[in-house]
Amino acid sequence: MRRTAEIGMLLVTLLWGANFVVGKLILESTTPLYYSSIRFVGATILLGLLYHQRLRNIDKSTLKAGALIGIALGIGYILQTVGLNYTTASKAGFLTGLFVVLVPLFESIIRRRMPHANELFGILLATIGLGVLSLNSSFAIGFGDAMVFLGAVSFSISIVLISHFAKDHDPISLTVIQIAVTAVLSLASAVLVEPIVSMEYFDMNLILLLLFAILFGTAVNTAIQNWAQSKISATSASVILVLEPVAAGIFAYLILHDTMGIKELTGCIMIITGMLVTLLLTPKKSQQVNVNTADAGV
Repeated sequence: MRRTAEIGMLLVTLLWGANFVVGKLILESTTPLYYSSIRFVGATILLGLLYHQRLRNIDKSTLKAGALIGIALGIGYILQTVGLNYTTASKAGFLTGLFVVLVPLFESIIRRRMPHANELFGILLATIGLGVLSLNSSFAIGFGDAMVFLGAVSFSISIVLISHFAKDHDPISLTVIQIAVTAVLSLASAVLVEPIVSMEYFDMNLILLLLFAILFGTAVNTAIQNWAQSKISATSASVILVLEPVAAGIFAYLILHDTMGIKELTGCIMIITGMLVTLLLTPKKSQQVNVNTADAGV
């Protein structure tokens, strides 16, 4: 069963990585916020149908907790999707992965303790990697990269909130609520900020891409990951999920022909190394945060 769960996590990781590319292709025909709206409204409906029995007894406390997580998650997805429109799928994948090193930092701030040595080293490596990957010759970060990074910060906050609330509430109910809140935030933002997307853009190609994003980029991933993470440790799941930006980079190269120079590759390697240092060298007595990155893929 453990091996099956690990295979499930690997599948989820590959799907998250592929969805960065799918999102980039979708943004050629529609706007970021309407794409996010369609994706999460569709995922909310599917997850609601899948878990309708679990949702019948939601209390106010669970609803409030899910809403708080959903606000942080929704802001993260909005920033990430907007940023993806201005950067490459591969860079977006690696920048989003920074949440792995940001979570322990926020945990330390909340608990009013100094980060562990491995966390500080991981944060330092990942931060330098961020600079190498994203800063241009004038030491300015591009708009798209900045939006994706801020999205990663918001994802980190949502994960810390999940760590705080999950032990007292049904995690499935929390997941469905936060996805629904993300849908509401995305739709409200799209209506207020973006022009309505013309139906003429919704050809079969776009519809199939949107269905992939709804099914295999959000709903199915969430269901598989919730099951898999109940069978394996948070550390095991997190280490597998470190491969997500790598998968995004590979899919972006194969499908979109994204390329990276020595500078970008160096930055990516430093980010991945920082993530692994943070995850694998944690002192035994420290408590691992359950990094539910169902909340961190584009």
